[in-house]
Amino acid sequence: MDYDQLLDACCEVGVQLIRFGGEIPRAEDTIRRLLRAYGLEGEVFAIPNCVWASVPTPDGHIHAWMRRVPPIAANIEGIERFNDLSRRLCADPPADPAQLRAHCRETLADLRSYPASMVLGGYFVGAFFFALFFFGGLAEAAAAGLAGLVSGAALLALNRARANAFIATLASAFALGGTACGLLALGVPINLEVTIAGGLMVLVPGLVFTSFMSDLLTGDMLAGLATFARAVLSAGAIALGAGLAMALYHRLSAADAITWTAGYSGPLCCLFAFAACLGFCPSFNVQGVGALLCCLGGAAGWAVYLAVLRLSGSPFAATLAAAVLVSAYAEVMARVRKCPATSYLMIALFPLVPGLTIYQAMDHGIRGNTGLFWETFFRTFGAAGCIALGLLLVSTVLDIFRRRKR
Repeated sequence: MDYDQLLDACCEVGVQLIRFGGEIPRAEDTIRRLLRAYGLEGEVFAIPNCVWASVPTPDGHIHAWMRRVPPIAANIEGIERFNDLSRRLCADPPADPAQLRAHCRETLADLRSYPASMVLGGYFVGAFFFALFFFGGLAEAAAAGLAGLVSGAALLALNRARANAFIATLASAFALGGTACGLLALGVPINLEVTIAGGLMVLVPGLVFTSFMSDLLTGDMLAGLATFARAVLSAGAIALGAGLAMALYHRLSAADAITWTAGYSGPLCCLFAFAACLGFCPSFNVQGVGALLCCLGGAAGWAVYLAVLRLSGSPFAATLAAAVLVSAYAEVMARVRKCPATSYLMIALFPLVPGLTIYQAMDHGIRGNTGLFWETFFRTFGAAGCIALGLLLVSTVLDIFRRRKR
């Protein structure tokens, strides 16, 4: 048997999982299971942009492999397809390692994707309903939807041109802030805070803000620090781009934004959360009935958040409880539908992502309110920590249960 070819093909499955946004431990475990299906015990180590693997063969030689992971683009369809492929290969490994590579190529070729028009429509819908979710009116929702659409179009164009991710995010955030500020300068009566916060949700790299905390809490320091760097760069690009547009607006225009906000009932906010999550399904490539199930998890999580917030008065306790519910829901759906829990977490956690406080921290920084900036900054990362802790609690309980069961 060609062990180099076997190692290369097994690791290809793990590389594709990471590339499409799968967790690092899942990718490492997938590679180990594939090697074990051929009677080999391998060592695997991965970080978000690289995978190393080695395996000792029966003749006493050690074969090693390393590959850089392509730029990560969240694609739930890709995660589910390659997870299903790994299950099939572990159950019935082909005798020829070359067939493993062929299966990977076939899986990549068969991936479904949404047309650009639906992705742009999703950006509009997501920003529209998140503006309502942040207690904006119809004017703020329409303005946020337009800003999200312009920002999404800029992001798609720059990604297709293979622009640097930091520059692409910065330019898209500037387009978003410029659109919102431009509408206000033209006399459209909108709450700028709600409008920009709703639009910014289309740029916030949802799970990145919580996955680095989860990696750090589980002791995976290198992966956690690498993901933390991505989170900081993304947040910095968003803040710099939108902040520059706002700074130009405040310098060139004397028009003031209104501060009025609407009031909605808890059930209506949950409905807004469901619809907002639905808008993100095309950009995350969620196919079929899985899209509705992901959005249902987001609405259920927000319902728990509101209930616990009313009882405890603590947004951190409410965020933790909601994250536990969403994580448990994702684990149940993963077992029912035989797919990774990440597929549900990416979308369902969006209502809990502190998008409004990200905007507020940026606004305080622009205005020079240092004390308020740091207070809001720590509140943002505190919420991210609560989400990560909730996910970790559920995964730890499940791991203990599996070990006891074995």
